[in-house]
Amino acid sequence: MNATLDELRSILTELGVPADELTPGSRLRSGLGLDSTETAQLELEIEERLRAHVDLWDRHDYSLAELAEAIDRAPGDGSGAGASGEGGR
Repeated sequence: MNATLDELRSILTELGVPADELTPGSRLRSGLGLDSTETAQLELEIEERLRAHVDLWDRHDYSLAELAEAIDRAPGDGSGAGASGEGGR
């Protein structure tokens, strides 16, 4: 299994999302129902642990698989620069 997807699952379970709800197709907002606080925490954890920036506040409701792909495409130099979804900044 994809290491990035595994790390996302770890972060989300720490945020209180039940592990059995964390499938690759689970959508952050419509599927998992993340609120604004959880979304902000997830974005911070992605930046700290995975050294990537993905804009979770745009119109796109990422699935876990899509989010893992966006993180993997982001530069790995730890600069915090990186991917944003469609309709991003």
